[in-house]
Amino acid sequence: MTDELRNRLSRLDPMASDVPTEPVTTESSQHLLEEIMTTPNLEQPGSSDSPNKRPWIAAVAAAAVVIVAIAAVGLLSGDGGGDPIAATPPLELNAGGEDIMASCIAFSVEYLAPMPVAFEGTVVSAVGDTVTLDVDTWFKGGDAAQVVLNAPQGLEALIGGFPFEEGTQYLITASEGNVNYCGFSGESTPEMRAAFEEAFGS
Repeated sequence: MTDELRNRLSRLDPMASDVPTEPVTTESSQHLLEEIMTTPNLEQPGSSDSPNKRPWIAAVAAAAVVIVAIAAVGLLSGDGGGDPIAATPPLELNAGGEDIMASCIAFSVEYLAPMPVAFEGTVVSAVGDTVTLDVDTWFKGGDAAQVVLNAPQGLEALIGGFPFEEGTQYLITASEGNVNYCGFSGESTPEMRAAFEEAFGS
């Protein structure tokens, strides 16, 4: 080996010149060399489909599926933290049930919690006897984006009744397809919403 070649090799060698080296003839050097020579190369040069890459590709694909699923759930979720709102046909309820003249029971969270249907919605249309609400939050019993009420005019004159006005937000409960009154449904207020969150969970 010429001196020039030695100089070139020394410049390529990242090991500092003052680091002590062990001769290849020692037992530890021979053992290390044998271990290197007998270790199989799992990834063949030029192969893009080697065994150790396949699990990595599969993991990336699985992660992509999870991300898409989470995004889809996020798009269908309401802003209020209640049940998801889905693109299903509107739920229809009767806002003038036959028992609307029955005597009222005192409002309490204890009586509110068993109600099978509960949601918060904003009136987008109130024409004649039909009231349509966009659901802002489902607390219980549904997932439709809209609820349509058969609401005869003059409900405000009945026991616990109230008018429906466009652009106003309401908290509604219903049983057996009929809207409940006597304080169990009405215009949304911070106090009433707090009661719904306590009864059904936020």
